[in-house]
Amino acid sequence: MVRGENMSSFVIQHLLFFFLVVIAPLWDYSYMRRLKREPSSRRKIGVYQTLCAWLWAATFVAWLAVDWRTLFTIDAGAGQIAWIHIAWLRYLIVAVVVLLAAALLLPIAIVAWTRLARRPRKYASADALKAMAWFLPATWSERRWFAAVSVTAGICEEFLFRGFVLHYLHFAPWNVDLTLALVISAVIFGIQHLYQGTAGAAQSAVLGFLLGLLYLISGSLLLPILLHAIMDLRMLMILRPPAKQSAAAPA
Repeated sequence: MVRGENMSSFVIQHLLFFFLVVIAPLWDYSYMRRLKREPSSRRKIGVYQTLCAWLWAATFVAWLAVDWRTLFTIDAGAGQIAWIHIAWLRYLIVAVVVLLAAALLLPIAIVAWTRLARRPRKYASADALKAMAWFLPATWSERRWFAAVSVTAGICEEFLFRGFVLHYLHFAPWNVDLTLALVISAVIFGIQHLYQGTAGAAQSAVLGFLLGLLYLISGSLLLPILLHAIMDLRMLMILRPPAKQSAAAPA
C-alpha cells in the first residue's frame, strides 16, 4: 500500500514538473501575447484571474503530492550544499539579499515620505515602466486584482519554483546535486517569465536564484514568500493611481 502511494505521488510530481517546465510557460506566453495586442481592462483582469487560478491549482497539486510542511522547509546542511556554509560567502549572500530587500522597500519609503511631507509625486519610476503598461494595472478594479496576483505569486511561486522544484530535483525521485537543482529551478523560473522578454526572463532567473539561496540559508519559505509578495505589491505604490472618477449620474 505504501509503495502504491509513493508511486502515485511520483506520477503527480512528474506531471506537475512537466506542467511547470513546458505547459505553463507556453500558456502564459500565449495569453500574454494576446493581452499585449489588446490590453483592454476586461482582458487584463481576465489574465490576472487566470494567473491566480492556475497558480493556486498547481500549488494544491504540489501539496497533494508532497506535504506542504515538507515543501515549506529544507535541510541545506553542509553535507547537502557545502559552499553556502563558507563564512565569508554566506555573509556576502546575506548582504546581497539585504540590499535587494532595501531596493524593493525604497520606493515604498519614498512614497510614504512624500505623502507625509505633502509633496507632489514625480512618478519617475512609473514612467520608466511604460513598456509594461499592457500588463500593469491602470484602474481601481485592475489594481485590486493585481494585489491578489501579487500575494498569490508570493505564496504559490515560492512553493512551486523553490519548494517543489528543489525537493523534486534534489530529494526523491532524482537526487540531483542541490547546487545544480538551485540553478535549474532559477532557469525554470526565468522561462516562466519569457513574456517579459529576454531581459525580463534573465532578471527573473537571477531573482529566482537569490530567493532560492534565501530559502536554503533560512531553511524556510517564509522570507522568500514575504520578499516576493512585497516586490510585486510595491508596483501599486510606484504606479500612478487612477484618475478620480466623477460621481455617477443619477438614473
